[in-house]
Amino acid sequence: MTAAGMNILLGVILLLLNLTAAADASSQSSPLRLGYLEHPGSALCLAAGSKGFFRAEGVRVRLVRFHDTERGLAALAAGGIDAGAFAVGETLRQIAEGKELRIIAGGGTARGADPLADLDEAATLEQESGGIVVAVAAPPRAPGKEVLVRLVTALIRAYQSLQKEPGGIGHGAVHFDPNPDYRRIERLWRFHDLQGEKRPRDFLANHVYEEIYCDALDRLMDRTGTKDGVLQKLFSEAVCVPDCCPPVAKKRDKNKGGSR
Repeated sequence: MTAAGMNILLGVILLLLNLTAAADASSQSSPLRLGYLEHPGSALCLAAGSKGFFRAEGVRVRLVRFHDTERGLAALAAGGIDAGAFAVGETLRQIAEGKELRIIAGGGTARGADPLADLDEAATLEQESGGIVVAVAAPPRAPGKEVLVRLVTALIRAYQSLQKEPGGIGHGAVHFDPNPDYRRIERLWRFHDLQGEKRPRDFLANHVYEEIYCDALDRLMDRTGTKDGVLQKLFSEAVCVPDCCPPVAKKRDKNKGGSR
């Protein structure tokens, strides 16, 4: 094949990929219903809505408020909502009970008033269990991957925005992190003794979709990441499985953010 023919073929492939992604995102016949709690840790969801980041990323979202995680997860399991920002401890317990849920992003975790409490690992993990994560149902009931990447991209942008406000976030009563952070979730999983003897070792890993977060973060890095300190920090802390991120991300730093 000539060089000109190869260029045409590559152009057609890229066009088809873009059309597929656009079709996935535009296939929302109705807004994505995102459940959230009346909890400070839900601020990223609320900010992404109020600041227009969902709309800017091309995903239609309707926020649905819940008073507790149990009702929110029940609605998610029943198809009443498409995604939910709920307490990680209860989310993990329901995963252990067999609920087909997938964690795709983090949120906020309230901090105790006593700084010495951080020295007590059990107290810290108990406190972190009340923190927020964003979960969806397992495929095929979950929204398409492109829609979820856009959703998480908007949440990261909300984090950026709040971090850059006077005083930032994460320095007060609530610590925010949009990263689903498998390592932290695994510590909580073991703290609550949810693994059991007969459960496969990779059971929890199959319920945490870090690739959604990695793809969203990489998308933002491609836009302005090299000039944005907040994104650079998130990227340096991200641990993504091989091949979950585009090659561009891996070329930046094979030891940080691009691969594990």
